[in-house]
Amino acid sequence: MKMTIEQLGVRIQKFFNDGVETTARKCKFVERASKLTGTKFLQALVFHSLERKEMTLSSISQSCLDLGVRISGQGIDERIDATAVAFLRELFEQAMERFRLAEPVDIAILKQFTGVALVDSTQISLPASMAPLFPGSGGNASTASLKIHLVFDYLHGHLDRVEFSSGCAPDQGYRGHWAIIRKGALLLMDLGYFALDTFKRISDLGGYFLSRFQTQTALFEHTGERIDLVTLLAQQTQTLSERTVLIGSRERHRLPCRLVMIRLPQASAERQRQKAKANARRHGRTLSKSYLALLDWALFITNVPATMLHAEHVAALYRVRWQVELIFKMCKSFCGLDHITSLRPHRVLTELYARLIGVVLLYFLVAPFRLPASRASPNSEISAVKLRLILQRFARAFLLALDQADAFIACLTDFYDHVDHAGFKQKRRKSPNTFHALVLISDCYEAQDLNDSLVACLVQS
Repeated sequence: MKMTIEQLGVRIQKFFNDGVETTARKCKFVERASKLTGTKFLQALVFHSLERKEMTLSSISQSCLDLGVRISGQGIDERIDATAVAFLRELFEQAMERFRLAEPVDIAILKQFTGVALVDSTQISLPASMAPLFPGSGGNASTASLKIHLVFDYLHGHLDRVEFSSGCAPDQGYRGHWAIIRKGALLLMDLGYFALDTFKRISDLGGYFLSRFQTQTALFEHTGERIDLVTLLAQQTQTLSERTVLIGSRERHRLPCRLVMIRLPQASAERQRQKAKANARRHGRTLSKSYLALLDWALFITNVPATMLHAEHVAALYRVRWQVELIFKMCKSFCGLDHITSLRPHRVLTELYARLIGVVLLYFLVAPFRLPASRASPNSEISAVKLRLILQRFARAFLLALDQADAFIACLTDFYDHVDHAGFKQKRRKSPNTFHALVLISDCYEAQDLNDSLVACLVQS
């Protein structure tokens, strides 16, 4: 059952009021009576992050004044220490739990799974003072950078896991997403997370994976004979084909998978080759003919059986993974994660956690419009740019109404009216958006009647 505006409002108000002082005392952010309570501190920072990209001590003090707390920028700076970091970190973990959504999107091809997790990372530069905690790559890059690993449950529409690592740590070494693997759940990952250990663990726990194929990975027949990928592709006469294979040279891997091969339109393949050649020239490398031949294809591996996912539908389902880029766009340009300019480590981390709480809240707020199932046409989706402008208008109103149930619900109602009226992109005429593509493949799932032009469109997207 979908949540009503009243239910959404109640849950938001409870998070920002109930139990906050208990958490503040547990983390020792509040140890005695103070005009800047844990509750006011939380509310001021989070809604400030939704209203403005840059967060200065002066602007934070103005948000506090909105809540009736007169405190100087210096006074706020003195309160931001290790206890403030612990306090906001604890509340961020609470937000991840309390703003989860139980209603799955009503698309048949997705509802076969207990969850559909999108795994990816983004990186932000930090002040050099953060290098001891989060070292960067050095050289022309920042000496300090933070990598944010994110797992988004697309089926239900909430953040499932968010973790930090050094900006120079490779994605392939990340294992935090192992914690969310469960029977019947599907994980969508890009090549950065291509790791046979991860695929093996997913398979052992009864889960499913779908990934682009790392072409240097060993392929074998079930008889144990090695498969030459270039030769295999040269033998394909159809635009779309698949082959059951074993992947991994080590015996402990040797996972049975479906290798799905989709020949790209000539123009798309040529663009890939030009891009690869330009990149190779920058690094002083020469590309082999066999590697260039591989760029004619989009290659996927999955352990989802054909009875659940036809080969024709693999590209469309993998396309869902690109929705995580919208999340990162909101995190960076929307909620200001790339505008953290403080030099003090405690203030950087405090601001970071406040902004991440804002991101979690944002996805909870837009849940009613996340997928336009109730709209006249499914080929429409929320515009991050338009949503940002609307939320900027409403952030301060939300803050001022947090303690008044009726006023907060009225504010939410007005906000949703603005989003419905002016928060969506123009309808796409030439190619379907992600939601529309999933609707199309669900409608024709039993008939397996996706034509070659639609398959090619989905791959290019």
